[in-house]
Amino acid sequence: MSARGLLVGVKVVDLARVLAGPFAARVLAEMGADVVKVEFPNGDPARTIGPHLGARSLYFSSLNSGKRGVCLDPGAPGGRAALEALLAGADVAVTNFKHASALSLGLDAHALLERHERLIAVAVAGYAHDDERADEGVFDVTAQAESGIMSVTGTPGGPPIRAGVALSDLAAGMWAALGAAAALYARERDGRGRAVEVPLIDATLPLLAYVATSALGTGVEPPPVGAGHHSLCPYGAWPALDGWIVIAVLADKFWPPLCATLGLDGLAGDPALATNAGRFAARPRVDAAIGSALAEVTVQEAIEGLRAAGVPSAPVLGVLDALTSPYVQRRGIVATVDAAQGPYRVAQGPLWDRAPVRPAPALGEHSEEVLAELLGRDSPVIGRVLDEVHARTT
Repeated sequence: MSARGLLVGVKVVDLARVLAGPFAARVLAEMGADVVKVEFPNGDPARTIGPHLGARSLYFSSLNSGKRGVCLDPGAPGGRAALEALLAGADVAVTNFKHASALSLGLDAHALLERHERLIAVAVAGYAHDDERADEGVFDVTAQAESGIMSVTGTPGGPPIRAGVALSDLAAGMWAALGAAAALYARERDGRGRAVEVPLIDATLPLLAYVATSALGTGVEPPPVGAGHHSLCPYGAWPALDGWIVIAVLADKFWPPLCATLGLDGLAGDPALATNAGRFAARPRVDAAIGSALAEVTVQEAIEGLRAAGVPSAPVLGVLDALTSPYVQRRGIVATVDAAQGPYRVAQGPLWDRAPVRPAPALGEHSEEVLAELLGRDSPVIGRVLDEVHARTT
Protein backbone atom coordinates (compact mmCIF):
# COMPACT_ATOMS: atom_id res chain seq x y z
CA MET A 1 0.00 0.00 0.00
CA SER A 2 1.28 3.46 -0.86
CA ALA A 3 1.87 5.89 1.98
CA ARG A 4 0.45 8.66 -0.23
CA GLY A 5 2.81 11.26 1.12
CA LEU A 6 2.32 10.74 4.85
CA LEU A 7 5.13 13.20 5.59
CA VAL A 8 4.44 15.81 2.92
CA GLY A 9 5.21 19.20 4.43
CA VAL A 10 7.80 17.84 6.87
CA LYS A 11 11.24 19.39 6.38
CA VAL A 12 14.32 17.34 7.19
CA VAL A 13 17.96 18.42 7.38
CA ASP A 14 20.21 15.42 6.83
CA LEU A 15 23.67 16.10 8.27
CA ALA A 16 24.59 12.42 8.43
CA ARG A 17 27.18 10.57 6.39
CA VAL A 18 27.70 7.17 4.80
CA LEU A 19 24.87 4.75 5.69
CA ALA A 20 22.72 4.62 8.85
CA GLY A 21 21.79 8.31 9.13
CA PRO A 22 21.37 8.90 5.39
CA PHE A 23 19.22 5.76 5.18
CA ALA A 24 16.94 7.15 7.92
CA ALA A 25 16.54 10.39 5.98
CA ARG A 26 15.96 8.42 2.78
CA VAL A 27 13.07 6.56 4.43
CA LEU A 28 11.55 9.90 5.46
CA ALA A 29 11.95 11.17 1.90
CA GLU A 30 10.13 8.11 0.55
CA MET A 31 7.16 9.12 2.69
CA GLY A 32 7.09 12.57 1.16
CA ALA A 33 9.33 14.63 3.46
CA ASP A 34 11.40 17.42 1.89
CA VAL A 35 14.92 16.27 2.75
CA VAL A 36 17.96 18.51 2.31
CA LYS A 37 21.28 16.70 2.54
CA VAL A 38 23.87 19.05 4.03
CA GLU A 39 27.49 18.20 3.27
CA PHE A 40 30.66 19.92 4.32
CA PRO A 41 33.25 20.84 1.65
CA ASN A 42 34.96 17.44 1.69
CA GLY A 43 31.64 15.75 0.92
CA ASP A 44 30.08 12.55 2.19
CA PRO A 45 32.70 9.74 2.10
CA ALA A 46 30.00 7.52 0.58
CA ARG A 47 30.57 9.36 -2.71
CA THR A 48 33.87 7.50 -3.07
CA ILE A 49 32.43 4.03 -2.46
CA GLY A 50 31.91 1.88 -5.54
CA PRO A 51 30.67 0.59 -7.77
CA HIS A 52 30.45 3.69 -9.93
CA LEU A 53 28.35 4.24 -13.03
CA GLY A 54 30.42 6.88 -14.76
CA ALA A 55 31.12 9.45 -12.06
CA ARG A 56 28.10 8.40 -9.99
CA SER A 57 28.56 6.22 -6.90
CA LEU A 58 25.71 3.73 -6.91
CA TYR A 59 26.30 3.21 -3.18
CA PHE A 60 25.82 6.92 -2.48
CA SER A 61 22.87 7.11 -4.86
CA SER A 62 21.05 4.26 -3.13
CA LEU A 63 21.09 6.18 0.15
CA ASN A 64 20.56 9.74 -1.04
CA SER A 65 18.03 9.63 -3.85
CA GLY A 66 14.99 11.74 -3.09
CA LYS A 67 17.02 14.54 -1.47
CA ARG A 68 18.25 17.99 -2.42
CA GLY A 69 21.87 18.83 -1.67
CA VAL A 70 23.53 21.80 0.03
CA CYS A 71 27.24 22.22 0.67
CA LEU A 72 28.53 24.64 3.32
CA ASP A 73 31.44 25.19 5.68
CA PRO A 74 30.07 25.08 9.25
CA GLY A 75 33.19 26.77 10.59
CA ALA A 76 32.84 29.85 8.38
CA PRO A 77 30.45 32.76 9.04
CA GLY A 78 28.30 32.30 5.96
CA GLY A 79 28.15 28.54 6.33
CA ARG A 80 27.19 28.77 9.97
CA ALA A 81 24.45 31.31 9.26
CA ALA A 82 23.11 29.13 6.46
CA LEU A 83 23.16 26.03 8.64
CA GLU A 84 21.24 27.80 11.41
CA ALA A 85 18.68 29.01 8.88
CA LEU A 86 18.24 25.44 7.63
CA LEU A 87 17.80 24.14 11.17
CA ALA A 88 15.40 26.94 12.09
CA GLY A 89 13.16 25.97 9.19
CA ALA A 90 13.40 22.23 9.77
CA ASP A 91 11.15 19.80 11.60
CA VAL A 92 13.80 17.07 11.85
CA ALA A 93 17.60 17.05 11.87
CA VAL A 94 19.48 13.78 11.40
CA THR A 95 23.12 13.48 12.51
CA ASN A 96 25.61 10.66 13.08
CA PHE A 97 28.67 12.38 14.53
CA LYS A 98 30.76 11.01 17.35
CA HIS A 99 29.67 12.78 20.52
CA ALA A 100 32.83 14.89 20.81
CA SER A 101 32.48 16.03 17.20
CA ALA A 102 28.82 16.90 17.70
CA LEU A 103 29.74 18.97 20.77
CA SER A 104 32.49 20.84 18.93
CA LEU A 105 30.10 21.67 16.07
CA GLY A 106 27.26 22.64 18.40
CA LEU A 107 25.18 19.90 16.79
CA ASP A 108 24.58 17.67 19.80
CA ALA A 109 20.94 17.22 20.74
CA HIS A 110 21.13 19.45 23.82
CA ALA A 111 22.60 22.37 21.88
CA LEU A 112 20.22 21.91 18.96
CA LEU A 113 17.15 21.93 21.20
CA GLU A 114 18.38 24.98 23.09
CA ARG A 115 18.50 26.91 19.82
CA HIS A 116 15.53 25.27 18.07
CA GLU A 117 13.03 24.13 20.67
CA ARG A 118 10.56 22.51 18.24
CA LEU A 119 13.22 20.52 16.38
CA ILE A 120 13.27 16.72 16.40
CA ALA A 121 17.00 16.05 16.85
CA VAL A 122 17.75 12.51 15.66
CA ALA A 123 21.25 11.25 16.46
CA VAL A 124 22.47 7.91 15.13
CA ALA A 125 25.57 6.91 17.09
CA GLY A 126 27.79 3.96 17.89
CA TYR A 127 27.20 4.08 21.63
CA ALA A 128 24.95 6.29 23.75
CA HIS A 129 26.24 9.85 24.23
CA ASP A 130 26.43 9.45 28.02
CA ASP A 131 28.28 6.13 27.95
CA GLU A 132 32.02 5.87 28.61
CA ARG A 133 32.47 4.53 25.06
CA ALA A 134 30.59 7.43 23.45
CA ASP A 135 33.52 8.53 21.30
CA GLU A 136 34.58 5.12 20.05
CA GLY A 137 34.00 4.43 16.39
CA VAL A 138 31.38 1.80 15.61
CA PHE A 139 30.80 0.33 12.18
CA ASP A 140 28.28 -2.12 10.85
CA VAL A 141 30.59 -5.12 11.09
CA THR A 142 31.70 -4.24 14.63
CA ALA A 143 28.08 -3.76 15.70
CA GLN A 144 27.11 -7.12 14.20
CA ALA A 145 30.02 -8.71 16.04
CA GLU A 146 29.40 -7.05 19.40
CA SER A 147 25.64 -7.59 19.31
CA GLY A 148 25.92 -11.37 18.93
CA ILE A 149 24.42 -11.40 15.42
CA MET A 150 27.59 -12.84 13.88
CA SER A 151 27.77 -15.61 16.47
CA VAL A 152 24.46 -17.08 15.28
CA THR A 153 25.10 -16.51 11.58
CA GLY A 154 26.88 -19.21 9.62
CA THR A 155 27.13 -22.96 9.95
CA PRO A 156 27.93 -25.09 13.01
CA GLY A 157 31.67 -25.33 13.49
CA GLY A 158 32.35 -22.58 10.96
CA PRO A 159 33.64 -19.05 11.51
CA PRO A 160 31.31 -16.22 12.54
CA ILE A 161 29.68 -14.67 9.48
CA ARG A 162 28.62 -11.10 8.84
CA ALA A 163 25.14 -10.75 7.33
CA GLY A 164 25.29 -10.12 3.60
CA VAL A 165 23.97 -6.57 3.99
CA ALA A 166 24.79 -3.81 6.50
CA LEU A 167 22.20 -5.11 8.93
CA SER A 168 23.16 -2.97 11.94
CA ASP A 169 23.40 0.26 9.97
CA LEU A 170 20.11 -0.37 8.20
CA ALA A 171 18.35 -1.32 11.44
CA ALA A 172 19.62 1.86 13.08
CA GLY A 173 18.32 3.86 10.14
CA MET A 174 14.89 2.24 10.44
CA TRP A 175 14.74 2.90 14.20
CA ALA A 176 15.82 6.50 13.59
CA ALA A 177 13.10 7.06 10.99
CA LEU A 178 10.53 5.47 13.29
CA GLY A 179 11.72 7.63 16.18
CA ALA A 180 11.50 10.77 14.06
CA ALA A 181 7.93 9.99 12.99
CA ALA A 182 6.88 9.17 16.57
CA ALA A 183 8.50 12.36 17.89
CA LEU A 184 6.69 14.42 15.26
CA TYR A 185 3.42 12.89 16.43
CA ALA A 186 4.27 13.68 20.06
CA ARG A 187 5.10 17.27 19.10
CA GLU A 188 1.57 17.66 17.76
CA ARG A 189 0.33 17.13 21.32
CA ASP A 190 2.64 19.42 23.26
CA GLY A 191 4.55 21.54 20.72
CA ARG A 192 7.94 20.45 22.05
CA GLY A 193 10.93 19.18 20.14
CA ARG A 194 12.68 16.02 21.25
CA ALA A 195 16.00 14.22 21.16
CA VAL A 196 15.92 10.78 19.53
CA GLU A 197 19.12 8.79 20.04
CA VAL A 198 19.75 5.53 18.18
CA PRO A 199 23.08 3.82 19.00
CA LEU A 200 23.99 1.01 16.59
CA ILE A 201 24.40 -1.57 19.35
CA ASP A 202 21.00 -0.68 20.83
CA ALA A 203 19.43 -0.87 17.37
CA THR A 204 20.89 -4.29 16.59
CA LEU A 205 20.30 -6.21 19.82
CA PRO A 206 16.47 -6.24 19.49
CA LEU A 207 16.89 -8.06 16.17
CA LEU A 208 17.93 -11.10 18.19
CA ALA A 209 14.29 -11.22 19.37
CA TYR A 210 13.36 -14.79 20.39
CA VAL A 211 17.02 -15.86 20.25
CA ALA A 212 17.86 -13.32 22.96
CA THR A 213 14.92 -14.25 25.17
CA SER A 214 15.65 -17.96 24.82
CA ALA A 215 19.33 -17.49 25.66
CA LEU A 216 18.55 -15.32 28.68
CA GLY A 217 15.90 -17.76 29.90
CA THR A 218 17.92 -20.95 29.50
CA GLY A 219 21.46 -19.69 29.99
CA VAL A 220 22.46 -21.65 26.89
CA GLU A 221 24.53 -19.96 24.18
CA PRO A 222 22.64 -20.37 20.88
CA PRO A 223 24.78 -21.86 18.10
CA PRO A 224 24.75 -20.92 14.42
CA VAL A 225 22.34 -23.10 12.45
CA GLY A 226 22.97 -21.98 8.87
CA ALA A 227 19.65 -21.60 7.07
CA GLY A 228 17.99 -23.68 9.77
CA HIS A 229 16.12 -22.80 12.94
CA HIS A 230 16.98 -23.18 16.60
CA SER A 231 13.73 -24.98 17.43
CA LEU A 232 11.81 -25.92 14.26
CA CYS A 233 12.23 -28.91 11.92
CA PRO A 234 12.26 -29.19 9.00
CA TYR A 235 13.40 -25.66 8.32
CA GLY A 236 16.26 -24.77 6.01
CA ALA A 237 17.68 -24.69 2.50
CA TRP A 238 18.23 -27.70 0.24
CA PRO A 239 19.70 -28.01 -3.27
CA ALA A 240 17.49 -29.12 -6.15
CA LEU A 241 18.76 -30.03 -9.61
CA ASP A 242 19.17 -26.40 -10.71
CA GLY A 243 19.18 -24.24 -7.60
CA TRP A 244 18.25 -24.00 -3.94
CA ILE A 245 14.92 -24.13 -2.12
CA VAL A 246 13.91 -23.16 1.40
CA ILE A 247 11.20 -25.04 3.26
CA ALA A 248 9.76 -24.04 6.63
CA VAL A 249 7.41 -26.38 8.48
CA LEU A 250 6.23 -23.76 10.95
CA ALA A 251 3.44 -25.93 12.36
CA ASP A 252 2.66 -29.64 12.48
CA LYS A 253 -0.15 -29.21 9.94
CA PHE A 254 2.43 -28.62 7.20
CA TRP A 255 4.21 -31.94 7.78
CA PRO A 256 1.74 -34.34 6.07
CA PRO A 257 1.43 -32.26 2.86
CA LEU A 258 5.22 -31.89 2.73
CA CYS A 259 5.66 -35.65 2.95
CA ALA A 260 2.96 -36.25 0.34
CA THR A 261 4.45 -33.73 -2.09
CA LEU A 262 8.01 -35.03 -1.83
CA GLY A 263 7.05 -38.70 -1.60
CA LEU A 264 8.42 -39.16 1.91
CA ASP A 265 6.23 -42.17 2.65
CA GLY A 266 8.65 -43.65 5.14
CA LEU A 267 8.59 -40.51 7.25
CA ALA A 268 4.90 -39.78 6.87
CA GLY A 269 3.95 -43.03 8.57
CA ASP A 270 6.27 -42.60 11.54
CA PRO A 271 4.21 -41.37 14.53
CA ALA A 272 7.38 -40.14 16.24
CA LEU A 273 7.69 -37.48 13.53
CA ALA A 274 4.13 -36.18 13.77
CA THR A 275 5.17 -33.39 16.14
CA ASN A 276 7.88 -30.77 15.85
CA ALA A 277 9.57 -32.09 18.99
CA GLY A 278 9.90 -35.53 17.43
CA ARG A 279 11.15 -34.18 14.13
CA PHE A 280 13.64 -31.90 15.84
CA ALA A 281 15.05 -34.86 17.77
CA ALA A 282 15.45 -36.72 14.45
CA ARG A 283 16.65 -33.71 12.51
CA PRO A 284 19.55 -35.37 10.62
CA ARG A 285 17.21 -38.10 9.34
CA VAL A 286 14.50 -35.62 8.32
CA ASP A 287 16.92 -33.24 6.61
CA ALA A 288 18.61 -36.06 4.71
CA ALA A 289 15.31 -37.44 3.41
CA ILE A 290 14.20 -34.03 2.17
CA GLY A 291 17.59 -33.49 0.56
CA SER A 292 17.38 -36.80 -1.30
CA ALA A 293 13.90 -36.01 -2.61
CA LEU A 294 14.76 -32.50 -3.79
CA ALA A 295 17.97 -33.61 -5.49
CA GLU A 296 15.86 -35.35 -8.14
CA VAL A 297 13.64 -32.41 -9.17
CA THR A 298 14.06 -28.88 -10.50
CA VAL A 299 13.37 -25.82 -8.40
CA GLN A 300 10.25 -25.02 -10.40
CA GLU A 301 8.88 -28.56 -10.08
CA ALA A 302 9.42 -28.58 -6.34
CA ILE A 303 8.03 -25.10 -5.74
CA GLU A 304 4.91 -25.73 -7.82
CA GLY A 305 4.12 -28.86 -5.83
CA LEU A 306 4.90 -27.36 -2.43
CA ARG A 307 2.90 -24.20 -3.06
CA ALA A 308 -0.06 -26.19 -4.33
CA ALA A 309 0.06 -28.17 -1.08
CA GLY A 310 0.28 -25.00 1.01
CA VAL A 311 3.76 -25.76 2.38
CA PRO A 312 5.81 -22.61 3.15
CA SER A 313 8.61 -22.63 0.61
CA ALA A 314 10.49 -20.42 -1.84
CA PRO A 315 13.33 -20.53 -4.33
CA VAL A 316 16.57 -18.93 -3.18
CA LEU A 317 16.93 -16.08 -5.67
CA GLY A 318 19.99 -14.08 -6.56
CA VAL A 319 19.73 -10.32 -6.11
CA LEU A 320 19.08 -9.60 -9.79
CA ASP A 321 16.39 -12.29 -10.00
CA ALA A 322 14.78 -10.96 -6.81
CA LEU A 323 14.69 -7.40 -8.14
CA THR A 324 13.09 -8.49 -11.42
CA SER A 325 10.64 -11.08 -10.10
CA PRO A 326 7.02 -10.89 -11.29
CA TYR A 327 5.86 -9.79 -7.83
CA VAL A 328 8.38 -6.95 -7.68
CA GLN A 329 7.40 -5.84 -11.17
CA ARG A 330 3.69 -5.89 -10.31
CA ARG A 331 4.33 -3.84 -7.18
CA GLY A 332 6.63 -1.36 -8.90
CA ILE A 333 9.16 -1.62 -6.08
CA VAL A 334 12.12 -0.81 -8.32
CA ALA A 335 12.03 2.82 -9.47
CA THR A 336 13.95 4.29 -12.37
CA VAL A 337 15.59 7.57 -11.44
CA ASP A 338 16.14 9.98 -14.31
CA ALA A 339 19.47 11.67 -13.64
CA ALA A 340 21.40 14.09 -15.85
CA GLN A 341 24.31 11.63 -16.09
CA GLY A 342 21.95 8.83 -17.09
CA PRO A 343 19.18 6.83 -15.41
CA TYR A 344 19.74 4.38 -12.58
CA ARG A 345 17.41 2.18 -10.55
CA VAL A 346 16.71 1.91 -6.83
CA ALA A 347 14.63 -0.41 -4.67
CA GLN A 348 12.00 1.61 -2.81
CA GLY A 349 10.46 0.77 0.56
CA PRO A 350 6.83 -0.18 1.27
CA LEU A 351 5.93 3.35 2.47
CA TRP A 352 7.10 5.08 -0.71
CA ASP A 353 4.47 7.61 -1.78
CA ARG A 354 4.95 6.63 -5.46
CA ALA A 355 6.11 10.13 -6.39
CA PRO A 356 8.95 10.32 -8.95
CA VAL A 357 12.28 9.84 -7.20
CA ARG A 358 14.66 12.79 -7.28
CA PRO A 359 18.24 11.85 -8.29
CA ALA A 360 20.84 11.83 -5.54
CA PRO A 361 22.36 15.32 -5.55
CA ALA A 362 25.79 16.30 -6.76
CA LEU A 363 27.83 18.02 -4.05
CA GLY A 364 26.09 21.33 -3.34
CA GLU A 365 23.81 20.95 -6.36
CA HIS A 366 20.88 22.79 -4.77
CA SER A 367 22.72 25.19 -2.46
CA GLU A 368 21.51 28.36 -4.17
CA GLU A 369 17.98 27.05 -4.65
CA VAL A 370 17.49 25.92 -1.06
CA LEU A 371 19.15 28.94 0.55
CA ALA A 372 17.17 31.32 -1.65
CA GLU A 373 13.97 29.70 -0.40
CA LEU A 374 15.08 30.29 3.19
CA LEU A 375 16.85 33.63 2.98
CA GLY A 376 15.59 35.27 -0.19
CA ARG A 377 17.45 35.40 -3.49
CA ASP A 378 19.18 38.67 -2.64
CA SER A 379 20.65 37.48 0.66
CA PRO A 380 24.41 38.10 0.83
CA VAL A 381 24.76 34.90 2.86
CA ILE A 382 24.29 32.80 -0.29
CA GLY A 383 27.32 34.27 -2.00
CA ARG A 384 29.40 33.92 1.15
CA VAL A 385 28.47 30.25 1.46
CA LEU A 386 29.50 29.56 -2.13
CA ASP A 387 32.76 31.50 -1.75
CA GLU A 388 33.64 29.74 1.51
CA VAL A 389 33.11 26.31 -0.06
CA HIS A 390 35.13 27.32 -3.12
CA ALA A 391 38.00 28.43 -0.88
CA ARG A 392 38.01 25.05 0.85
CA THR A 393 37.86 22.96 -2.32
CA THR A 394 40.43 24.71 -4.54
